[in-house]
Amino acid sequence: MAGGGPCPAATVNGIVMEMRVRASATGGVPSANPAFAPAMPVTACELPLPGPAGTAVAGGQALRWQAGLPARIAVVGDTGCRIKVPARGGGDPIQDCADPAAWPWPDVAAAAARLAPDLVIHVGDYHYREYCEDAGRCAALQAAGTTVGYGWTGWEADFFGPARPLLLAAPWVFVRGNHENCDRAGEGWMRFLSPEPYRACHDQRYKSPTRSVLANNGTADAYRVDLGDALALVVADNAGHEDYRPLSAAPSEMDLFRRALAELRRSPRPARQWLLSHRPVWYDLLRPESEPNAFQATLRDSPPPSLQLVFSGHQHAFRTLAFEPGADATHYPAGRPGQVIVGGSGTQLESMDPDSPLYERDAGPGSREQRVPPERGFDGVRASSGLLLNRHGFLLLQREGRGWSGTVHDARGAVVTRCRLEDDGKELACRFPAP
Repeated sequence: MAGGGPCPAATVNGIVMEMRVRASATGGVPSANPAFAPAMPVTACELPLPGPAGTAVAGGQALRWQAGLPARIAVVGDTGCRIKVPARGGGDPIQDCADPAAWPWPDVAAAAARLAPDLVIHVGDYHYREYCEDAGRCAALQAAGTTVGYGWTGWEADFFGPARPLLLAAPWVFVRGNHENCDRAGEGWMRFLSPEPYRACHDQRYKSPTRSVLANNGTADAYRVDLGDALALVVADNAGHEDYRPLSAAPSEMDLFRRALAELRRSPRPARQWLLSHRPVWYDLLRPESEPNAFQATLRDSPPPSLQLVFSGHQHAFRTLAFEPGADATHYPAGRPGQVIVGGSGTQLESMDPDSPLYERDAGPGSREQRVPPERGFDGVRASSGLLLNRHGFLLLQREGRGWSGTVHDARGAVVTRCRLEDDGKELACRFPAP
């Protein structure tokens, strides 16, 4: 509630129910660390919803949820407007948050809402408006009135305002991204989106000895979202994982992941399982010669045969990877799950980042896009198929026959390419971009 007012009542399936305070409004704590206890002059309210399906009205807004397998699932990720400019050093390129071509998240959210999904999955990184301390580089932002900061105004500008039509369209599953670590926008995550009861973040400093890692980040255990008998989502928090560090450099993280990912092995039925995590298991930003990290090593440890796909973000592009069923039989006797990355729903693309292997400015737009995986290994195994698109957009999955059809849409909603997931397969097979 704006201004820290009391929580409103909600009408759930015709019954008036009182919402409860999740986190009270606060004016913030003066600190040299802008991420620590930023101003949140709003009260966060919550109410567990009864039953597998129903309708509710809260704060004048109608909401609905349904039981069983959704017919249409929209997947988005990495949506915020990238502003991270330190007083010293070059910093990252700045996005123009007022230009839909540069930051299309409002268009993406509206386009996805028009397709009337039954469920929305966000694979993390909601907030990028971190800080802007270089007077020369930040003058244009300030003149344009661009909101920057970790408090409520930053969250409202970067996520809640633009996402409004999609938030009202369907229920959501939220995955925590590394931008929601406690040393960044973690306070907003804990207040508004975390599946666990609210707990304040400690005073952690980004890129310092007190930075957020798995052990101090309030890392939640994975939880299950059963979508009828046919499919279960397992939602994992690996936001604090420094995945570029091999297991030998952080051996204790495997114990943490074993506990956190135990839900993968508790399936009450032989349903297909999709693992949702912000950081991918396999992707182009990890060096091919790197030894396994803790996340990879944990999934190698007797994964259930029902694990079909891993949906992630973090890499700012659309990417699929699939592997031959027998390509890694030692670690994945039933075949490696396919990897799907939806990381280009608003934030600056990999194609614009000079430090990314997918940077394409010198070679021209589309020069890094590909319909076959590169000649490299992913945790020691070459992918047998895959697609890479350096474009803003989102993925829509529709239940169709024995499996799912998929369409990748651009920021305005036009179809970029079509995909297919067979019910008993582990590959989201996509065509090379075509109308």
